[in-house]
Amino acid sequence: MKGDNDLRKVKPYTGDLTPVNAANAIRAARLNAQDLFDTADLLFTLKRYCHSMVFSTLAIEEAAKFSIILQIFLSPGVDKSRLWKEYRNHKAKTAWLNPAIESRIRATFPRISREDEKRIRDLGPTPAELDISKQRALYSETYESSGEFVSHLPRLSDWPTLAWDRLCEARALMLALRDHTPGELTVWLRHAEQVKGKDVAFHSFLDTLYRDLLKGGFVEEGSWDTLLEDAKEDSKLNQESVGLK
Repeated sequence: MKGDNDLRKVKPYTGDLTPVNAANAIRAARLNAQDLFDTADLLFTLKRYCHSMVFSTLAIEEAAKFSIILQIFLSPGVDKSRLWKEYRNHKAKTAWLNPAIESRIRATFPRISREDEKRIRDLGPTPAELDISKQRALYSETYESSGEFVSHLPRLSDWPTLAWDRLCEARALMLALRDHTPGELTVWLRHAEQVKGKDVAFHSFLDTLYRDLLKGGFVEEGSWDTLLEDAKEDSKLNQESVGLK
């Protein structure tokens, strides 16, 4: 009972993050995302497709916490209530799925065209679709369809294809996750603070950040090539768009 009473005194954290705190939060999210994915994979093997799909979706939600934690960490001293709300909101986290899949496509197949990558991204599920399918896979429900009463039992619906799609998406995200040490995050924060309030092109920020991370041994040579090329191209297109206006 003592442990239960202690938990009741716990409240959600909403403040700034130190490099150590951010590193711990990122690691916890990665490990839990992997555990959830492993459960989804096991359930799929056992043909418990609806529950496999649920755990894959949960793994996707946990994986999305990495980007949100990084945003919170790189914004010290500002109101982060929106970001902390996203950190704990299911739909806000699954909104990261399709952009993350797009990034994985670019990293794995750098020669694919930007148009094709965006077309593939847009084929992915919306946060609302993910939430509805997760609820339908978990709970029985009563509906009205064409004026008729319908009793929904999750296991009677056809889940294998949807479960496989979610499992593959979750796997793609798992492969991209890694821990970030406090030392690496300190480098990120230093660069973010240097450009704060300045009119600095995003690709320039990424380029100098990459060179410092490479020097510190935090990333491998060439690992950011596609990211840097895309950022430079996007920056050029934005400048041209502004010029046309």
